[in-house]
Amino acid sequence: MTRSGGRSALNSDLVPLHQRIRALHLLYPDEPIPDDAVTALREDASEPRPGAGVPVEDQNSNGRSDIKAATRSSRDNRAALHDMVRASASGNPDDLELLSEWLRGLQPHWSLKVDPAEHDLGLDPDEMRTIALHLLRNGVTGLEVENGLGLMAPVVQDEDVEMLREIALLQGDFGYRVTVALRGVANSAATLYWLASRSLGGDQRTYTDPLGSVSGEAIDALLDTLSAAEVVALLRMTSLRPHTPQWLKRNQRIAAILAAASADAELFGELPDSLVAVVQLRDDLLYGHSAFLGFTPDQRAAVTGNLRAMLLAPDAMATVQAAMEADPADSTLIWLFRRITQCRRESDDFPPGLAIRYSTTVPGGYEGVHAHLLADGVPLVKRMFDSGFPDNFAMKGLRAEPELHAVRLATAECDADCCGVLLADIRRDSKAGRVEWKVEHTHRNKELAERFSFDAGAYDAEVARADADYSWEWPALRAARLLKDRLRAEPELLSRWDCHFYWSNSWNRDRSTMRLTVSYPEPPDFKSGRPWLQFAYSAEIPDAAEVDDAAINSLVDGIADLFRTTDPKSVSRICGGTQASAEALGIPWNPPDW
Repeated sequence: MTRSGGRSALNSDLVPLHQRIRALHLLYPDEPIPDDAVTALREDASEPRPGAGVPVEDQNSNGRSDIKAATRSSRDNRAALHDMVRASASGNPDDLELLSEWLRGLQPHWSLKVDPAEHDLGLDPDEMRTIALHLLRNGVTGLEVENGLGLMAPVVQDEDVEMLREIALLQGDFGYRVTVALRGVANSAATLYWLASRSLGGDQRTYTDPLGSVSGEAIDALLDTLSAAEVVALLRMTSLRPHTPQWLKRNQRIAAILAAASADAELFGELPDSLVAVVQLRDDLLYGHSAFLGFTPDQRAAVTGNLRAMLLAPDAMATVQAAMEADPADSTLIWLFRRITQCRRESDDFPPGLAIRYSTTVPGGYEGVHAHLLADGVPLVKRMFDSGFPDNFAMKGLRAEPELHAVRLATAECDADCCGVLLADIRRDSKAGRVEWKVEHTHRNKELAERFSFDAGAYDAEVARADADYSWEWPALRAARLLKDRLRAEPELLSRWDCHFYWSNSWNRDRSTMRLTVSYPEPPDFKSGRPWLQFAYSAEIPDAAEVDDAAINSLVDGIADLFRTTDPKSVSRICGGTQASAEALGIPWNPPDW
């Protein structure tokens, strides 16, 4: 039997996946590989190659009997995989190649990924390492490489780091499995930083999440190797992580580096790209993790003041406007224009009492709009609740009445039942002219609840201002909000077609599109067994520095008029449900090709 490495020169389908991602990395050694190139490579690697494997059907369950069948199938798949892995334990090249060919001929399936931490394979460390290295070096499909990563995790050595970090550039599950393996190496912080700096969006968080959990000693060692600009990049990358790293809290070394960096505009690079970093860093200092660095209040104010001065410098806005004239559809430039305008409008970064602020993240990622509650300039949610971001539109319930009422300020990113919520009991004391808050984390000792007292007049003015403030919306996002309001005010627009409003939004990564999702003939119910589908309707609305309210209102009116006479399902595409549900409802199955 010929080894895969020997055949790869004759058959491009058998070039090892590690070699292919390494070749891409060499084209982009110090920056993220373009997402379309990585996606194309991953998709190609998910296709079976000629081999001895038997295709595995993914079970699409619609009821309990299907779930039982899927469970049996998954158990059989896993048992077959474990048998094949054990059969290659000899390390004989033919046995290893037989495992590769078996995996190579299979459709990817979640049950075909080995996890030695959950299932004892009966292999000693040397046997496991031999198989892992073979799959990582010679695997041509994602299934081979992912199983190599699973086997490598308990037997990883420092010498494997370079290969692992290159494979992680495939992103997705590959990146996550590499982070699991990196737990066993001596200096994971440097590798995690290296990977985060070459990743974007959600993939970047794959590395910043574990980076935020390393020890203070590991961060000190990492800081020894980083320039001031790279420390700024570290803070920017970790800012999208919901949990504040322990090594960041009261860290005077990073605070000193950041203070010096804020006085050196050239360190951030050339305009206008440098302004993206300035906005992100300033947001983190005002509302995020960096607010809890080892600064005194005056030092924090000085650093944010320096960053504010960079944004308000005449050449900053002039450069952004000139770039917008050359490319008026560039959402990042539009975002910069709006953020600089917002900075001009909000003159006080550290107002006394309660302050409500909204920030939007740079276009292109999965993050969007964040609401922030400041108590005397300190981000309240970030200080008291380290499990998620503030609930954006909970802010609309902050009006104080004589009767006590509870408001959910933040929900854990995982789940409220898992890690709790941050609740505020709000009550007006009319006699004292105060608004009283009692804030508690539902999953912590009630004795740790904190009390806040605000001047009632200033509090009412700030809440009223925030209630009326939608300046942070881009055009498609405003249209989504107004359409939601219209459909709730006129429910018959959907009910006449047996449709139900599900949500409307505009994603930060695609600011020029408004999306509406409706369900039919009832809201999704996974327990009832009754058929249901979801349909997505979209409208293109160009991003712009200023929202044309007349045009947005006209668009919403037009959609409402359309739904009065036209079934929304006929002008939308299926985006949820199953083919079986579509057949039961007599509707053609036409989901988008995602």
